[in-house]
Amino acid sequence: MLQFLATSSVKAIFILFLLLVGGCACAASPIVLHVIGDTGDCDLPSTAQVSAAIRRQEDFRDARLLEVGDLAYPVATRERLLECHEPHFSMFPKRLAVPGNHDWADSDAAGFFSIFPKPVPRVEDLGGPWRLLLLDSNLKGVAWERQLLWLEGMLGGSRGKCLIAAWHHPRWSSGKHGDLPFVDPLWRRVSGYATFTLHGHDHHFEALPQFAADGAASHRGTASFVVGTGGARLYPPGENKRSERTVHGQFGFLRISLDGLRYHWRFVGVDDKVLDSGSGTCQPTGRRP
Repeated sequence: MLQFLATSSVKAIFILFLLLVGGCACAASPIVLHVIGDTGDCDLPSTAQVSAAIRRQEDFRDARLLEVGDLAYPVATRERLLECHEPHFSMFPKRLAVPGNHDWADSDAAGFFSIFPKPVPRVEDLGGPWRLLLLDSNLKGVAWERQLLWLEGMLGGSRGKCLIAAWHHPRWSSGKHGDLPFVDPLWRRVSGYATFTLHGHDHHFEALPQFAADGAASHRGTASFVVGTGGARLYPPGENKRSERTVHGQFGFLRISLDGLRYHWRFVGVDDKVLDSGSGTCQPTGRRP
């Protein structure tokens, strides 16, 4: 009897160990992105304020920081980046970025790529079904055509994945610059494949609804966000009203949580107030509107 009880106790402890260490069916923690664009203005305190607001998020060290271009003004040389950008963001352990036009104002974006040496375009595996496509909307000529071919191949080989695409210039915007037709080749390729896209360039926040390739509203289209609120001087509203989900005159960052096939987002100001929020569902690749 005593031997039976001892054996049973050992089995129970072993099963408990498996549950706690290796056999737990607990839900995985959400994957978190903090998104900003248009930072690095040495003449304003706002870049430091945005950085501090992100660092007040309890999980900022585990989250990825994604910058969607224009890391320093007026020209993002290495010297300017080290002076105006890196003091505020070098402490983030998981950093991703795509270049903007102010980054390319430096010769061949040399300053940008000295800080972020990995090539663009490329794909980042975020975990679970989510993949992030990092693209460059500043390329021209042969480099532009090569990027489009790369993108087509990537989309064709990503069936069933949940894709996010990031490049600097938004195709659609209610801001100062408005809609930008020159990035239409990127937009038309990802529309209906990517769940949403991320951009800067216009210095406001905007959450745009799902659009088809031609810009018409479609429940099978692709949503997009403009997050040009990372510290550079903010812009007034533009003449073109693309959505009702705009925030002007406020610095801040976009927090995105990827949880299974769902995503949740909120735009957070430098005073930690949530200024807008929402959620959506993955659009698996292979579907077109």
